[in-house]
Amino acid sequence: MVIRSLAPGLLLAAPRVGDPNFLHTVVLLGLHEPEGAIGWVINGRSLGPLRGLLDASNIPGGRELPAGRVFDRDARVGGPVEPSGGWLVYRRVPGVELDGELPVGADIGVTRHAGVLTSLARGDGPTEAFMVVGHAGWGPDQLDAEVRAGDWLPAPVDAALVFDTVADELWNAAYERSLGAKPGAFISTTRGMA
Repeated sequence: MVIRSLAPGLLLAAPRVGDPNFLHTVVLLGLHEPEGAIGWVINGRSLGPLRGLLDASNIPGGRELPAGRVFDRDARVGGPVEPSGGWLVYRRVPGVELDGELPVGADIGVTRHAGVLTSLARGDGPTEAFMVVGHAGWGPDQLDAEVRAGDWLPAPVDAALVFDTVADELWNAAYERSLGAKPGAFISTTRGMA
């Protein structure tokens, strides 16, 4: 049973998390309810710039998309669930709600509505955004059990960390911001007791 919702928030993978899908990851947690939880790995493996993915997918107009941070930023693996489903993570614009928007805190939104890419190509909507492909999901009580087992460190959602930190540095930066120490500080290098 979920005692307290961890969403919206971040989940920082423990330094020695057992699942290779989540090694050194930061998950943006959007929903955490008794029925389960959903989130997106925001520093997953790069899939290349969004512009290139759209072009390779034969989406009309892929090559004619406007230059800018949204289409030139790398899309990333967002988790092992629905590995072909794209989600746009973006900094919310006050007074503007995108189709299918799931607010993740006051400053971040996530949507998988296909029409949003068309709006972005026209120059409408947020200017700070990136695509993740796939997501992370947990069944009833699964995330709570993983947090109790020490697999995840819950942390507050932080738009500056999400959008202004280089993805390859995000895991270390999130630990430092949350705990004041790098993740390596929590790994014992001694074996047994003297």
